[in-house]
Amino acid sequence: MAAVNMNQEMFEKAILGDKPVLVDFWAPWCTYCRRISDAYDRIAQKYEGRILVTKINIDEEPALAQQEGIEIIPTLVLYHKGMTLGSVINPESESAIDEFISGTLSMEQKQKAVHVHDMIIIGGGPGGYTAALYAARSGLDAIVLEKLSAGGQMAQTHQIDNYPGFEDGVDGYELGQKMLRQAQRFGAQTAYAEVTRVDLMAEPKVIETSEGVYYGKAVVIATGAGPRELGVEGEKELVGRGVAYCAACDGMFFKGKTVAVVGGGNSAAADALLLSRIAERVIVIHRRDTLRATKVYHEPLMQAENVEFRWDSVVTALEHEDKLTGVRLKNVKSGEESSLEVDGLFVSVGRKPNTQLFDGQVELTAGGYIAAGEDTRTNIPGVYAVGDVREKQLRQIVTAVADGAVAVHMAEEYLAGK
Repeated sequence: MAAVNMNQEMFEKAILGDKPVLVDFWAPWCTYCRRISDAYDRIAQKYEGRILVTKINIDEEPALAQQEGIEIIPTLVLYHKGMTLGSVINPESESAIDEFISGTLSMEQKQKAVHVHDMIIIGGGPGGYTAALYAARSGLDAIVLEKLSAGGQMAQTHQIDNYPGFEDGVDGYELGQKMLRQAQRFGAQTAYAEVTRVDLMAEPKVIETSEGVYYGKAVVIATGAGPRELGVEGEKELVGRGVAYCAACDGMFFKGKTVAVVGGGNSAAADALLLSRIAERVIVIHRRDTLRATKVYHEPLMQAENVEFRWDSVVTALEHEDKLTGVRLKNVKSGEESSLEVDGLFVSVGRKPNTQLFDGQVELTAGGYIAAGEDTRTNIPGVYAVGDVREKQLRQIVTAVADGAVAVHMAEEYLAGK
């Protein structure tokens, strides 16, 4: 029996059936497609009754080829019950096709034997643990994958005054622990593991970690964002030797010394205020002539006797021996350059989203954030982005928490449809 030629209508019906479907995406002008055609027909005879072996001419079905992401031909794709099990491009031999089929079907059987979670949450910050809480209370089998400890960036803040319900403020680490314990009370699990690779297009979705492989029907990405670097020479080498990104974490190392803070937003202003209570002298370096931070920071910063400003300036170089001794500045308006002696440099020029793992699968914005709206849905069905990792107007604990709740609501609808 030769391979069956199909159109899009036949394809969409066939892949939903109980029998696995092997599709060869080919074209008449493709010489290698012609070379494997006899071997492909022999594969059809070998697997007759077990697998439906088919062919689709991409010249006749260009929309289908684009829908399935076919960029090189021949590409062989194996489907089962509406799911893509795997693919192989330019198979070198008949045995290579045979090995692809048997290996992929064997993996599918193994996956059926492993536990598949209703929801996997990558990241244990406020957005991640809110999702875990809401999922567990809804009866979903949810697990949080966290590489270090609960709380994310929040855990590095000693005093949080803008999260409702704590009239005297709350320690960020303790708030993270409270969120962890609350989610666990309703049955959410936590695995301390670092995610190394994901396949969000697979069914179920595959999350590879330092502690093993996890499978989930839905995935919530809550990986947050990290500090953005200045990008000047020697910056990475001087981290811990004068260059820092967290005033709350490292400020006490500079007690009674001179430090500079680069940036003009809320984070930079908060860092400068904190350091003004620790360091002898604090110099704020900002590329504009006024702060971008909200007005609540302006008056206390201007009134602090040991805080001064270098407006319209950028850091062009770091001066150092075995540790930081100063910075080179350039005035962006006049072009004038100068040196500034400092013991420490706190970089607070924004955040960069932790989306490297998902590049090429979920859609990202120009800034590297995940393109997901207020419904938290990404371009991949069953995958949601919450907190600082997604494109949004305001990145705060309260907005991350709201995202976590919304993501579970959307995931419930998705899972019900499945």
